[in-house]
Amino acid sequence: MNCRAMRKRTGILVALCLCLFVKESLALLPHESEVINKCILSYGGLNPETAERLGRFKDWAEGYEEIPCFTQCYLAEMFDFYNSSTGFDMDAVVRAFGEPVYTACQRKLELPFGSGLSSCQHAYEGFHCITNAENHPFTVIDNMANISLSAKTAMKECLQNVDQAKWKRFAAYGEYPVIEPIPCYTRCFLDKLHLFDQQTRLWKVGAMRQHLGVPARGASIRSCHLQRGKDRCATYYKQFTCHALALA
Repeated sequence: MNCRAMRKRTGILVALCLCLFVKESLALLPHESEVINKCILSYGGLNPETAERLGRFKDWAEGYEEIPCFTQCYLAEMFDFYNSSTGFDMDAVVRAFGEPVYTACQRKLELPFGSGLSSCQHAYEGFHCITNAENHPFTVIDNMANISLSAKTAMKECLQNVDQAKWKRFAAYGEYPVIEPIPCYTRCFLDKLHLFDQQTRLWKVGAMRQHLGVPARGASIRSCHLQRGKDRCATYYKQFTCHALALA
């Protein structure tokens, strides 16, 4: 995402763009340049080295802020959705970024249990999550068209049962790979939606279309039930993929 697109979408943290190397050419938010310089003053201010580090903000480790306390300083000085004492304001975060992003990052945005004050670590982890939430599986699921609320809930519940280290594989589903990116994930949400009749061994195509928007009406799906994998989970994935890709 380029700087102009980022400003249009969120209106904040232009410092995360590598074009900070040419500071004078940026159309920063009011007082943003001063705030950035203030927050990294002890690290030499805004120069090519610190700009390059800020440009990699989304790639910083989830629990390690490369420029300590920069995020808390920047957010507290610039925006109303974060307060250095009380932390993130739910309503303000939702207004700025949307409910799917807040939901995806809720655990990071809430103050740690038993803590009465926010911290540099809390500010960083919360905002780091927000800046990465565009591709967060929960956000992707919430933005899926032709998917019922029940299906979205089932898909999120099934992800909760998966090691979060594997969540990065979720994006691969859009390419319909031969091998399922997250083993048994498809079977999990299909079973939650009761889309396979265990007695007749047939798919409930009408219900599948209602909840998941596939297969397309008039699609040729007659052979989908013949697809087989090495186990039941793989078979579910192959047969569902067949329904999803079938052409009318």
